[in-house]
Amino acid sequence: MPDAHDRIPAAELDSALNPHRGEEQARAREHNLDVLGQRGVLLFGDESDEELADLWSAVDRFESVVEARGGDTFTNAPDSSEPDHPEFVLPERKAREPVAAYLHRIHQAADVFTRFEPRDDTDRDDEGEGGTR
Repeated sequence: MPDAHDRIPAAELDSALNPHRGEEQARAREHNLDVLGQRGVLLFGDESDEELADLWSAVDRFESVVEARGGDTFTNAPDSSEPDHPEFVLPERKAREPVAAYLHRIHQAADVFTRFEPRDDTDRDDEGEGGTR
């Protein structure tokens, strides 16, 4: 029966079972940095891999919601000098803003486009609707 002292440390075991994991993580990090940079997201270099993945997910959701509402992420990009619809521009990250706070602002901005206000029928013109006055 193996002794408790014979156990391989978890990090060493992981390295032995997946020797290329570090390289794959580095490539994934570089890819995330590239994608976020192309979308105009300000990065400070101290973001964790998980934070980068969360940022990419939030930005992707924001862009999907904007496109679903008829917006164009190219003409409404953060670097656009005159965006078609400023509300469709990804919120800009503030200097030294923590990732969690920035994620919250991105989610809030996307949520604005997913809320549908009930239609106020009191302002509706009944003419042309088949009704008579």
